[in-house]
Amino acid sequence: MFNPTRNSRFSPILLAAVILALVTAACGFQIPRPGRITEVVDLSLNEELFSQSAPTFEVHGHDFWDGLLVDVNRMELHDGYLRFLGSRVMPDGSREPASIDASLGAENGGLTARVIAVDIPGIKLTDPAIVAINQDLKVELSPMEFDPFSDLRFEKVQVTEDALLVQVKVTVRF
Repeated sequence: MFNPTRNSRFSPILLAAVILALVTAACGFQIPRPGRITEVVDLSLNEELFSQSAPTFEVHGHDFWDGLLVDVNRMELHDGYLRFLGSRVMPDGSREPASIDASLGAENGGLTARVIAVDIPGIKLTDPAIVAINQDLKVELSPMEFDPFSDLRFEKVQVTEDALLVQVKVTVRF
């Protein structure tokens, strides 16, 4: 007697899929998924870069020196701070030399800046204009989300006599 055998073309395909699934599971094979790339970038900005134009201290279109009525015409790098040099027009029309020292740093991934000293006729460090500048800088430079697919963190900011050294950690998610 003739016994019919059951033939199906899907059996070898199903068997191959099961074997492939077992082999890949045993080997730890994983399907590539969206991930992230993180890179640390070290920047060194030398003093010549800053001396090529009149310096401003502007964040989001707001120049912080406008309220002090100081015309800043140059900037110097010193160990631990930046010095902005210029002059202030006095009520009698004369010009007096002026300077503003600002520190830069990194804190909790954000850039920090603060006026730490002033030598401006008629203005002290405790002047409401300086207090307001420092408060504005604290708010304006706080860490914020620039792009939903990336993360920018300031790891280190250091001012030396020769250069402004910045270390930034960038993470891109895809």
